[in-house]
Amino acid sequence: MMVRRSVILLVVLVILTGCKGGSGKISSRDEVEMVRIPMISGYTEVDDPIYQDFYMDVTEVTVGQFKKFLKSSGYKPEKPIDWAELFKFSPTDKHPMIRVSWHHATAYAKWAGKRLPTEAEWEFAARGGLVNKTFPWGDDESIAREYANFYGTGGKDQWDGTTARVGSFLPNGYGLYDMSGNVWEWCQDWYDEGKEYRVCRGGSWSNSMLSQRVAYRVNDVPTAANYYVGFRCVLESK
Repeated sequence: MMVRRSVILLVVLVILTGCKGGSGKISSRDEVEMVRIPMISGYTEVDDPIYQDFYMDVTEVTVGQFKKFLKSSGYKPEKPIDWAELFKFSPTDKHPMIRVSWHHATAYAKWAGKRLPTEAEWEFAARGGLVNKTFPWGDDESIAREYANFYGTGGKDQWDGTTARVGSFLPNGYGLYDMSGNVWEWCQDWYDEGKEYRVCRGGSWSNSMLSQRVAYRVNDVPTAANYYVGFRCVLESK
């Protein structure tokens, strides 16, 4: 299957895998593994679900992937990225890209032939097929550190005061990593009617257990570039 983008003529290779939630896929431009998310957008008159599938990056965009974008695209942020400061919290190419504004994240997504997820898409994917659960893994707080990097340490969470390499924890039911913790993730949506703030979801390494709840939401101005915010991308299924 090919996905066409009229502007950049991006060809996306689709590779079937055994991932729960559907087939997997690899984007030819940023080489990020993605999985199909079987999102339900409504129901028919006889209560059959109507699916509006999309694909989501399995992990948060990494420092290495963002470097590739900068080199390949020639994109230059209005304010240069402070790499020395960034490396204090995301020290390798396998760590999540941080200190990126909503505009930086959107530019990367456009280059890759993708987009940022809507808030509804993000939450549906984060739940991993579970219904009415507090966290992406369920309700059990005792196993939180098997799935998330947040304030403090324990279990798989051995990172105190920094991000973790992406994919260091257990995935949710759709095979997505770090949907709680590590870094907040930019979404497409405006947070407010006045269109001053954009939505961020997912909690981060610097936040408490409270922020790891799948329904928890915060906001920031789209020009902000913080050490606890990153992003991942989605691609519509055609």
